[in-house]
Amino acid sequence: MERKVTNEIKDEPGEPMVVRSKMGEATVSELEVKGIENLTLTEKKHLLLQLARDRVKDSSTGPWEIVDVFRDDWRTVKDTLAQPVEIDVKDIGRNSLFQVLLDITQFERQLEIQEQE
Repeated sequence: MERKVTNEIKDEPGEPMVVRSKMGEATVSELEVKGIENLTLTEKKHLLLQLARDRVKDSSTGPWEIVDVFRDDWRTVKDTLAQPVEIDVKDIGRNSLFQVLLDITQFERQLEIQEQE
């Protein structure tokens, strides 16, 4: 029997979103990211997943602060229509800056709109 390895996202209404990396090796809560309230739900999920993967590599990462967000126009990325999003993040604990690049697909944006309705 093959074991399915997935990322786990806990997103309960009224509760902070929490993401657990594959195999449960690291968890990141949106409470650890200052400025995350300015992101869309889909952007939050993607960013938290990336931060959880980074925490697996180095458990001393975090908390974080979003410095800036750049959203590009829709364009074809990897054969799909996507909106590239670039997020500048400061790792407060390590006093370092880095960028997270996301390609949010048109399908993900449509799902996001449906979830809000």
